[in-house]
Amino acid sequence: MVARALSKSSSNFHGARLFDPSTDLNGVAHLLEEAFRPDNNFPFSTTPWLREFGIALWTMSYSPGMGTPMYGLVWVEDGKIVGNVSLNPDYNRSDRYYISNVAVKIEYRRQGIARALMQATFSYLRERQVRKIFLNVRPNNDGAIKLYKELGFKAVETRGEWSHSALRSHPTITPVKGLRPLRSRDHNAVSELLRLVIPENAGRYRPESNIFTPAFDERIAERIGDFFVGQTTRRWILERDGRPAAVVYLRGQNILTPHRFVIQVHPDFRGRVESSLVNAALEEIAKLPLHPIRADAATSHPELVDALEQEGFYFHNGLTLMELDI
Repeated sequence: MVARALSKSSSNFHGARLFDPSTDLNGVAHLLEEAFRPDNNFPFSTTPWLREFGIALWTMSYSPGMGTPMYGLVWVEDGKIVGNVSLNPDYNRSDRYYISNVAVKIEYRRQGIARALMQATFSYLRERQVRKIFLNVRPNNDGAIKLYKELGFKAVETRGEWSHSALRSHPTITPVKGLRPLRSRDHNAVSELLRLVIPENAGRYRPESNIFTPAFDERIAERIGDFFVGQTTRRWILERDGRPAAVVYLRGQNILTPHRFVIQVHPDFRGRVESSLVNAALEEIAKLPLHPIRADAATSHPELVDALEQEGFYFHNGLTLMELDI
């Protein structure tokens, strides 16, 4: 019933219906460009006189036969698209979907459209035997978070970058016992560690990264890039009790951009090694030119967040993953 109702379309229709790529792409493109302009998700969004060109490029990338098809629901008022929800299936779990691009045109906000569109989405997915849905939201988007919580969503984790101003000095510390450079023969053990550190309900919706286990050709390209761009890339593994306890990735910059490091700790060793690893990374960064520092972290690893904040880091930007059983 919901699917049939949603698929209706006419000149006087208003409410939720299925997205139709043959007629809706341009309207959705303008809506999303306006809604997410601060995130620079569209080409040339910061240059007013080039925005239409950027929208046209985005529209072409989702046109039938040109790339990944777009799928979801739209909300129609006054003969135009004023709301959107995009749907992405989890191809590993047919009962799970990911929701994105939740947006309502500015002049139509605070009229209950977002809530009604989300509820229509839930009905549509329930008819397809979907049991769990996920979405990401900016942690500072208080209005959206309030709506999602009222609809029953619960936060899984907030992940992103923690920031520190340029480090002018850092006290020399005792070398961390068991910390050594990461070697190619460690890749299998590291891959297993990385599988364990990411929560099961979050892994599918985290951006994929192979910064700890690059392939041979990627390592060659990295070394060439380091030389020409003026950066330094380091990887370490921490061994405790004869097995991998943690891995550290550090990219130091000689010009302009911030230094960055990433720490992943085996669940069995959490709360025991984070502080020493953060200090080891900072000691290495202190040898480099003065630049701001970024560290990747997630609230699902609170021991690492605490270690960073004890050294003066603060949350810079990121996303909160939320889930809902429907």
